[in-house]
Amino acid sequence: MRKSVYIIILSMLLPTFFSCSDFMEFPPAADFNIDSVFSRYTNAEKLVYAMYDHPVPLNIDTRPFGSDRTRMNGGSFASTLTDEGQSFHVQQGYHVQQYYIGNVDPSFSASWSKSSSFKGEDDYLEKWKTIRKAYVLIENIDRVPDASMAQKERIKGEAKLMIATVYFEMFKRYGGVPIIRKAYTGTESNAEINLPRATLEETYNFIYELLEDVIRNYEGYIPANYIENPNEFGRFPMAFAYALKARFLLYAASPLYNTDQPYSNGLGEHSNLICFMSKNTKRWEWAAEAATQAINYCNNHGYKLVDAADGRDNAMNYSVANIEYPSKGNTEVIWGIAQTIGKFPDYVAVRYFSGTAYGNACNLVPVNQVERYEIDSDIPGQYKNWDIPQSFNTDIEDTDSPEVAAKKLAAAAMKAYREPMLDPRFYASVVYNGDPDYGKWGPLGSVDMADAIADDGTMLTSQNGQLSEGKQKTTILHFVRKFHRGYEGRESTLKPLNIYMRMAELYLIRAEALNESSANNPVQQVYDDLNLIRNRSGMCNVKSNVSQSEMRQIIAHERNIEMFYEDQRWFDLRRTLEAENKIPVQIYKVAIKKWYKTKSSKYPYKITYEKVPYQKRVWKNSWYMNPFPKNEIDKFYGLIQNPEW
Repeated sequence: MRKSVYIIILSMLLPTFFSCSDFMEFPPAADFNIDSVFSRYTNAEKLVYAMYDHPVPLNIDTRPFGSDRTRMNGGSFASTLTDEGQSFHVQQGYHVQQYYIGNVDPSFSASWSKSSSFKGEDDYLEKWKTIRKAYVLIENIDRVPDASMAQKERIKGEAKLMIATVYFEMFKRYGGVPIIRKAYTGTESNAEINLPRATLEETYNFIYELLEDVIRNYEGYIPANYIENPNEFGRFPMAFAYALKARFLLYAASPLYNTDQPYSNGLGEHSNLICFMSKNTKRWEWAAEAATQAINYCNNHGYKLVDAADGRDNAMNYSVANIEYPSKGNTEVIWGIAQTIGKFPDYVAVRYFSGTAYGNACNLVPVNQVERYEIDSDIPGQYKNWDIPQSFNTDIEDTDSPEVAAKKLAAAAMKAYREPMLDPRFYASVVYNGDPDYGKWGPLGSVDMADAIADDGTMLTSQNGQLSEGKQKTTILHFVRKFHRGYEGRESTLKPLNIYMRMAELYLIRAEALNESSANNPVQQVYDDLNLIRNRSGMCNVKSNVSQSEMRQIIAHERNIEMFYEDQRWFDLRRTLEAENKIPVQIYKVAIKKWYKTKSSKYPYKITYEKVPYQKRVWKNSWYMNPFPKNEIDKFYGLIQNPEW
């Protein structure tokens, strides 16, 4: 966001309550008091931009390693909590590692509320700070003397949409949460500030009413998009209200919430805090209707899937949709947060190439995910069998120069991933051994992840590839490419875009909701929506004439592939109650070796790949929802903890 101006509001000194709530814990110092903030429009606008200061947990987090609020202490994405990703095993400080062994602490690895802590998946305290900023804007913006009515109404609408967004993020993680309806001043009584948890349904109704209010009353005030005003990209467009409503209703319809059988009986009579305590299949219909409304609104207001004819087979459409700004052709992004480069290269770059970021290896890709990419064929649902060891001759001659030998080795190495060719989205998303177009290194054959070994079993450590496990200790030898494709080695020229929602998700939401709401086999619109997404990335149509159950699996697979590493799978597996089946699985890595006839051989004569067990993951049903931070529970104002924490 261009206007990255952050201010802290001067708040009234609070009485010392023993059970002070997080939404009362305002920053103690200030640059402006309330009167100053709302004395002119430019000051009030600074508070608007401050409201957008990390309102939700960020997938791509460019804040420095170890700073306050760094998600899971090291830049790991939530995808690394699932079989979609893996974090660097050497760095036990990455708190995602605690999930791998089942040692998740309510105050650190899962959620946190102290600004001095930075080890959890969710930043609970920040949500209440953001909500308060929004209410301060709503309650005071009419005081600004030099703001037009349109400017004031726009800010009110954005603030309401922000409250809905933050509450949705809490809804999906915690279930029912305390509902506040104003900015507290510090003069309130204990009874007024010590709010109990609302039920899940009460929280649902609160979010729904906010979204309906924005959609009904702020059209024309909140811009539909920022095509004509790119400098304001990062603020909410009206399209986001429609899109968020669709995502919210999809979650509400999902089995974790839409049930009379909670995932745990630990709350007893308070189980309505974590589910509706009723099952209503019409919720799927409502989600499908909301998705259709969002798709229609977006299509009518300048948004569309990125789908250039020359960007299909090479998945450049997919890359543009995930990396670029609207000013560079990304017509798909609905709302995203622009960030400074910061530590971004370290979080996604290959470890290690000279002249680029070192690469923290905090976001890696296990074989479990690699083998889910389909073969690029006219027949859907075909997959490469990674259970069979692979071997490829290098055809390197002793007379070859080192440069020629490197290219021949890479040509042999890439066959594991290109014979047969896979879904083009694989090549846009993952860096693999021998990758031929990874920055300046690919064409030179320098993407070498193989350990060197002689036929007699001697490890030739001096011949290990620059990116090998033996040299870099990186055991999971696939890296995330999705967010910097085309910028390899020059990541400093890329301003990372953390995309919160894009149009592809809307089609996936509608497909899932229509499939679940149908009493019979899937309707044609389900196929059309999935094929639209697949075709724009060069893939064939999905299998036709399938049952509802089989289509459910196809949709889940397409969400995994299309929204790979976009902070979706962890929450998808939870909301569908599939986490207990899909999280505690065996994680596999690939052992890559280049073989030499003897210890003194000049070059390797073959390269081999073997899928080997790496780690058995852990799951606990308590993880279906985040815990409230322990220090928040310990304030004893009646906040009920989620079950089994």
